[in-house]
Amino acid sequence: MSTSQQRAPHCSRWWFGTWDRLVNGALGICGEPKIVVPNGRLAVDFHLHTSFSHCSTSRPDDILLRASALGLTAIAVMDHHYVEGALETVRRAEELKRLRMLPESFLVVPGVELNSTIGHVGALFVTEDLPEKLRPEKIVRAIHEAGGLAVAVHPYHSSGIGDAVFDAPFDAVEIECGSVFDPRLAQRNRTLALDPRLAQAAKIGGSDAHYLKAVGSCYTVVDTESVSIEGLRAAILSGKCSAHSTDFAGRLQKILGLVPKLR
Repeated sequence: MSTSQQRAPHCSRWWFGTWDRLVNGALGICGEPKIVVPNGRLAVDFHLHTSFSHCSTSRPDDILLRASALGLTAIAVMDHHYVEGALETVRRAEELKRLRMLPESFLVVPGVELNSTIGHVGALFVTEDLPEKLRPEKIVRAIHEAGGLAVAVHPYHSSGIGDAVFDAPFDAVEIECGSVFDPRLAQRNRTLALDPRLAQAAKIGGSDAHYLKAVGSCYTVVDTESVSIEGLRAAILSGKCSAHSTDFAGRLQKILGLVPKLR
């Protein structure tokens, strides 16, 4: 049995396993995300959660296999608070490659989603836990000091940082996010693509999937000649990225956007 299978999920809610099955069943009714990638480019879901988050029971192995089957070339794991899940997913990817169950070229970017004083901030390319409960600009500084890239995840969302996205030197802004169901908020995130105050930040997409069937609902097309972690990092820093939302995500938005609590 794999390490990820042996570990108990961090979610302590006794009912969440049943809820996870129900949600994945409902998501399956909405179809499958269709990922379209131009020749020579990569499709990346830069925002995923595993069973190492308190609000997900998706095992790293299952996420990796589904992501590859959907046509993604890489994923980034940003579990809440700790990098443990991301590092475990990196390890599981290597084991699945050894077993020839995952393409050798498949990439896993380690990351973490942090709580600032006003909302969530994402960190990519980090392998250590970072401080939380700081102002966004201080968290961004800590991410940079750890060698990572800072992402304003779903800025206009109940757990986002809102207009504070303009107050720190973010390396990327998540303008397409699969967990933003209110169409008005989704459009506010998209308008950030043309805001001159964020001209230096890459515009990316991620599913923010806490459920397996949601993987790949939003994604990023990356223009890089190097299929490597270094290539992905360089593409973000140079802005050679474009954010995309699938029809699957649109259907979810139409359905779940009607539920006030989910907005």
